[in-house]
Amino acid sequence: MTNRTAWLGLVVLAWLAACSKQAPPPASTAADDEESTPAAAVQPQPAPTYDSAKISEMATGMLVMIDDSPQCQNFRDQLQAIADAPAGSPPSVAPSAIVAQANEAGCAKKYGK
Repeated sequence: MTNRTAWLGLVVLAWLAACSKQAPPPASTAADDEESTPAAAVQPQPAPTYDSAKISEMATGMLVMIDDSPQCQNFRDQLQAIADAPAGSPPSVAPSAIVAQANEAGCAKKYGK
């Protein structure tokens, strides 16, 4: 029984060690940089891909959250522009940010009142 418990403990510890986060490499100093040869160029991060159909659908769905009054039409126009944007073009402003601005401006639709 003790051998099984000990074996199980070793397996759990090995599993935790394998899954744990590795420590970052030590920070280099200016003296280290001068002595070492230049490292390979850092690869730039790939540009994020946008699912324009999903963003367009989200913007269309958020139109119902903004009041139809004339002072709120600017927010509705911004959401409509995102909804009508050509495929593959990222929005300049997130639809949720437009709705948040509309809420701050008092353009949120009042439901049930």
